[in-house]
Amino acid sequence: MKIAFGTKDGIHINDEHFGHSEIYVVYDYDGNEFKKIEEIKNPYAETHLHAKAEEIKEFLGHCKVWVGNSMGKGSMIKLDKWGYKPLIVESKTVEDALEEVRYMLAGEVE
Repeated sequence: MKIAFGTKDGIHINDEHFGHSEIYVVYDYDGNEFKKIEEIKNPYAETHLHAKAEEIKEFLGHCKVWVGNSMGKGSMIKLDKWGYKPLIVESKTVEDALEEVRYMLAGEVE
């Protein structure tokens, strides 16, 4: 399963809404190990306050799980309806968030 982490700099989880992230770090998770596979710059980061769920889906549509410190309720509802899994973590770095996400997804990875 592919998991996208919204970050400020590729290391620190963005403490604002997921759509405000500068870089999305994508990991593949097989239920045991996380493997970093790519970083995607948010093409909407410079254009307005934050990207909407529909805009982010354009370039993160291949990621089943979207992880951040904050996400709008409306976006979370849309993501759920579309079959995605939005997760809110307390961790401040991607490295720390990996274990938090592992716990949240326990039993869900095939």
